[in-house]
Amino acid sequence: MAIPPWSIELLRRGLNDVARKAREPETIEKLRTQASEILHDLPQTAARGIDAVIRSAEAGKKSVERWSRKHTTIAIEMLNASGVLLTESGSGVPMPDKAIEVGGEMFAGDAVRGPAMAQRLSKRLQRLLPAGGGYDIAVTSSFSSALSAFSLLVEERQLVVHRHHAVRMPGGLPLPEAVGALLPVIQEVGGSDGIDPRDFDGLESFCAILADDGRRPVELMDLSTHNALQAVVLPVATLETTAHAQIPSAEAMLTAGADFVIMAGDGICGGPPCGIMIGRAEEIQRIRRSVAWPVWAASEAVEAMLMVTLETAASHPDHVPVRQLLATSEENLRGRAERLATRISGCDRIASCQITAEDARLTQGGRWRFPSRQIRVRHKSQSADDWASDLHEDYPAVLAKADGEELRIDLRWIAAAADGKLAEALGTPEESGTPEESGTPEESGSPYERGTPEGRTEPSGSHSEASDTEPNPS
Repeated sequence: MAIPPWSIELLRRGLNDVARKAREPETIEKLRTQASEILHDLPQTAARGIDAVIRSAEAGKKSVERWSRKHTTIAIEMLNASGVLLTESGSGVPMPDKAIEVGGEMFAGDAVRGPAMAQRLSKRLQRLLPAGGGYDIAVTSSFSSALSAFSLLVEERQLVVHRHHAVRMPGGLPLPEAVGALLPVIQEVGGSDGIDPRDFDGLESFCAILADDGRRPVELMDLSTHNALQAVVLPVATLETTAHAQIPSAEAMLTAGADFVIMAGDGICGGPPCGIMIGRAEEIQRIRRSVAWPVWAASEAVEAMLMVTLETAASHPDHVPVRQLLATSEENLRGRAERLATRISGCDRIASCQITAEDARLTQGGRWRFPSRQIRVRHKSQSADDWASDLHEDYPAVLAKADGEELRIDLRWIAAAADGKLAEALGTPEESGTPEESGTPEESGSPYERGTPEGRTEPSGSHSEASDTEPNPS
């Protein structure tokens, strides 16, 4: 079909018009400008694409590194965001650097050992005990070993547990079974509803064992008419009395009249896993001279690490990591929570994020509570239980608590320098910037609480802070 003449005329006029406009200076300048903008945008677009590829590659590399370390490393680093210091998985808090250093030197095997070393360690440990009480100290391989070793005192005195103190120890055993695990030598008296001194009538020259299970403080009994000694078992305690009066201490119990204190060397005390027996020098020395003592005694390396930790706590408590975390202020925790919440909210995997203010604890269900801050995070596609399980199996392991559909991240027992690791473990990209912004240690300041400026104010926006519903007894 032939094109009509009028159509040909319209096409000719249109082409002539385009050619005429193309020759105009204004049109030529517009084309040049548009071409320049296109050429200018091409490198930026390419750069953004390359940056995205690099970020994706770096994330993949880090995932491979975490997977490799998780399957090859024996000691998996843990960030304790559960809000409870003493858990079945550990505390997530290291010992002082000096204690780790001396432990490595002792375990290396090229240091002087034997009676000379044992005597030197014993003298330095005795210097840390309350003056004027005629006390001695013995260190065992574990807290349960200390309870079992104390049963050797039965050779001199009958051991008695009032049923009101027949509480369950951290290992799961009730106190009578824990003390008499190898030697069934414990006699039980009284009832579980309370203590009456008359419950001990008929007993002479015995040692009553009392225990702090975390629900109520230990109150010594008046057994002056029974020729009796009293031993106090403290699963959670410090050696010296601290500014936190609610935390039991061996010093306070001995000053109050206790004859013996049996406590854990790790946990809030800050040392290696071990047990500590403190008390009347004659009885402690008799236990150490027993042929069975080597079964429960701690190694010289563990005893040296405990000694350095206790000395550090006495002179520079801020150099003991667990004490630093205990002393971290609410302002400090709030500022860190705000920065973490801001960073986490920018991740496309996060559905919601808010800040709350509930108490952290030393033990689950114990009376020891401390103000803290939490970040409650909800994942877009994963349940809180599955997310918590995956985090616990990752490297570093993150111990967090699932609460409904939200993951509860408590900051009380996490060092400020580990905030960046925590954020990355939750799936946020690595953040660049100053040490203060990224949570990495600076060159100066406390070795376990660096890069943590205080006095931060509440951010406006999506992060809210809930008030604690229970009063804080501290």
